[in-house]
Amino acid sequence: MFRKLLSPRHPADKNQNPNSKVDVNSSLPLDVDQAITEVQSAMGNSSDLQVHRFQAFTGDTGCALVYLKSFVDLEQLNKSVLSPLLQLAVPPKDMQNLAEVLPYAGTQEITSLQELSQAVASGEVVLLVSGFKSGLKIPLKKYEQRSITEPQNEKLVSGPRDCFVESIWSNIGLLRQRIKNPKLRIEMNTLGTKTSVELGIVYVEGIANRQIVEEVRRRLKRIEIDRLLSLGVINEFISDSPWSPFPTYQHTERPDSLTSALLDGRVGILLDGSSMVTIIPVVFWDFLKSPDDYIESPYFSTFVRLLRLSSHLMTLLLPGAYVALTTFHLEMLPQSLAVIISGSRTRTPFPTAIEMIIMELVVEILREAGLRMPGVFGQTMSIVGALVIGEAGVTAGLVEPIIVVIVAFTTLSSFIVPNYSAALSIRLLRFPIILLSAALGFFGMILGAMFFLMHLVSLRSFGVPYFAPIAPLFLKDLGDMFIRLPLWLQTHRPTYYRPEDETKAGRNQKPGPEKEP
Repeated sequence: MFRKLLSPRHPADKNQNPNSKVDVNSSLPLDVDQAITEVQSAMGNSSDLQVHRFQAFTGDTGCALVYLKSFVDLEQLNKSVLSPLLQLAVPPKDMQNLAEVLPYAGTQEITSLQELSQAVASGEVVLLVSGFKSGLKIPLKKYEQRSITEPQNEKLVSGPRDCFVESIWSNIGLLRQRIKNPKLRIEMNTLGTKTSVELGIVYVEGIANRQIVEEVRRRLKRIEIDRLLSLGVINEFISDSPWSPFPTYQHTERPDSLTSALLDGRVGILLDGSSMVTIIPVVFWDFLKSPDDYIESPYFSTFVRLLRLSSHLMTLLLPGAYVALTTFHLEMLPQSLAVIISGSRTRTPFPTAIEMIIMELVVEILREAGLRMPGVFGQTMSIVGALVIGEAGVTAGLVEPIIVVIVAFTTLSSFIVPNYSAALSIRLLRFPIILLSAALGFFGMILGAMFFLMHLVSLRSFGVPYFAPIAPLFLKDLGDMFIRLPLWLQTHRPTYYRPEDETKAGRNQKPGPEKEP
């Protein structure tokens, strides 16, 4: 019995519908009623499948409109499709001739039951005419979508206030508003054997490297999966280093961020149903940049970038450094501070490393609770919960006051990083650093940091070195990394992305009054 239960089952033919024995690859029958029967059987007699039969061309020819009720505007269907058809007196010669009568661009002829079922399942209206071996797909689908609002995750003090939504065509429209260039390329594909979700590859021809674009096509083409519900699924299939904690792709919900990336020679991936866009390739330093860096002055932008990098390092190393100091290197502290720490240690029952890990886990729990709770209650839970638990832990003598301060400062530092995915990796890696510091002191902390650094240097994103322009060194690209030079000095695109056109601005554009002859 157990052998039978554990034995693999042979998968059914992917083209075979379990509710029907109809061959979906067969051609459409000439009889409309037979075609309707077959498509109903292929779709399992779904409740929202609608069939509207009518007589056209002076009542001599049977016709039918097949569609899903949840996707179609009936008023528009009656006005733009039914009315023109009923006014025709002479039967058309073929479907192409009939398509010219309808006031719709993008109509497409279909010839098989599979194409018919796929078109209806995608929300299209299909016209069937008796005596024709093909049908006509009419683009009348209508999706409910939210309006374009302000970004929720990538907020700016100044700059555009729009963000991507869940409709891929609305997102393409936002992109077209910013790049009014005929060289903007948009390649549409369909992924997911069951979900059949539209996916778009966007890039600027003449700027993006052709080899990178071709590699993106190749990796997407080899994906075989039945469901495609988010960009995270795609990212896991196309990542260069799937076991690395560091993301080798970049997410954004801002059209201006995608526009800037495309003009640097990078490639974007849009997915219907997702309000986020994936940008590839990416380097580590891209996660420290923000769109408003190019709005404020170069001095302030440089200061903020250095602050982000420092916060990145503090999030990773500060808890481990405190554990190493108080466990192995207490003599390195000033005497007054060492006395305070030693006094607080006598009142707590756990080692410093255990206290640090417990408090960090408590903060992560509060973060997750704040994310899952609705609206304002979530923010209140995160802030008030941290204050209450920290105060209660210190009062009860379970944790040191300094540990509460360090954990709070580390938590604030993690929020400064503009990219959420990059912040997640650093939040995760601080736990191994704490354990190494507890075991080996500063030697363990430095050992862990060096291991992570070597791992970063070894990574690649679609052939681009992840730690460029530091390793390997690209001297002329250092002006837009730690520091942000004035825009009139940034005359070329990042070299490490290997753009086909490296020039983005003319030289000798330093602003100032015109010199007198």
